Amino acid sequence: MVLPQIRLQPWYPGQMGVPGSDISRGLRWSPTSLVLYVDENHPGAIAVGDGTDPEHPLTTIQTAVNNLIAFQTSTSSSLVGSVIVVGAGATIAEDVVVPATAPEGVTLLGSTNGGYFPTWSPAASAGTCLTLRQQDWRVTGFEFNFTGNSTAIQLDWVPGSSYNASGAVIDSNHFSGWWSGLYGIAFNGAPYNVLIANNEFNEIRSAGGAGTAFAICTIDSSEANAYQCRVLNNWFTENENHIGSIAADRSFNCSLFQGNVFYEGELIPATLMLDLRGGSRGNNIVVGNYFCGDYSNPGGYYANAGSPDNWVGNFAEDVAEGEVSDSGITVLPPAA
Repeated sequence: MVLPQIRLQPWYPGQMGVPGSDISRGLRWSPTSLVLYVDENHPGAIAVGDGTDPEHPLTTIQTAVNNLIAFQTSTSSSLVGSVIVVGAGATIAEDVVVPATAPEGVTLLGSTNGGYFPTWSPAASAGTCLTLRQQDWRVTGFEFNFTGNSTAIQLDWVPGSSYNASGAVIDSNHFSGWWSGLYGIAFNGAPYNVLIANNEFNEIRSAGGAGTAFAICTIDSSEANAYQCRVLNNWFTENENHIGSIAADRSFNCSLFQGNVFYEGELIPATLMLDLRGGSRGNNIVVGNYFCGDYSNPGGYYANAGSPDNWVGNFAEDVAEGEVSDSGITVLPPAA
């Protein structure tokens, strides 16, 4: 059933002090987009509704996603630029799937200013908080708590299907595995032009300490490897592995890694810091990062061997290596 984007009263008073909100489809950021609200802890929250009224937000993100799809289908109009606002008081516990039929270019916005809330956990152990299968979605402002070998975000690009999470923007989130989370961000297939920026990844450690947990992991690349992605200004600390793949056979191509801090860990020592061995083409640019610990292959740093990456201009504390200048600047990719 498609719910119309109007309420019973013929006159919608809108939000005081917000020009343009007194319209039947509520507040919008662009002529064709919608702004929907989610907060299951709000006293006026409802399970079924259009979601455009902040005083009666929806109880689940999945309902908001489904409403966007339904409205787009019923009106044959584009909803590019729509926003799903999740209230600061929300404590989401669900596995949300954004299918390929969803509008492109939607923002999932946690309505805080840098705090560790709203929180988002999977519905159960080994779940996935968010699976993206549509292009150009942005996810920002969330505290992901994914315990029990769970995943925070999975980006799908599956050959032979319509799944394509390319163009995703994942920024300003906190990914906490709480000592048993499996993947912060999992690349399933080869999404391209993905931006991962200004996030914090910590305490990502597989249940039982199996060594298979990653902050960012490529879990499948049967068709290709992630291409022209940017990983910028993130902090990686207290994770079993920061960036890589299980068997070092999958990675990134022609991508940029800049401004990140890779910490070797105290309570959870990192095995792989930045492992780019598995890319089919390599040619990544790795510049302006801070590399803690042993700047070498045994220390967990690997360039693509077939098509060597450019690792010049990073900061490394391991000045004993020949690949690091006396001033602590990398001049060559890490070696054995």
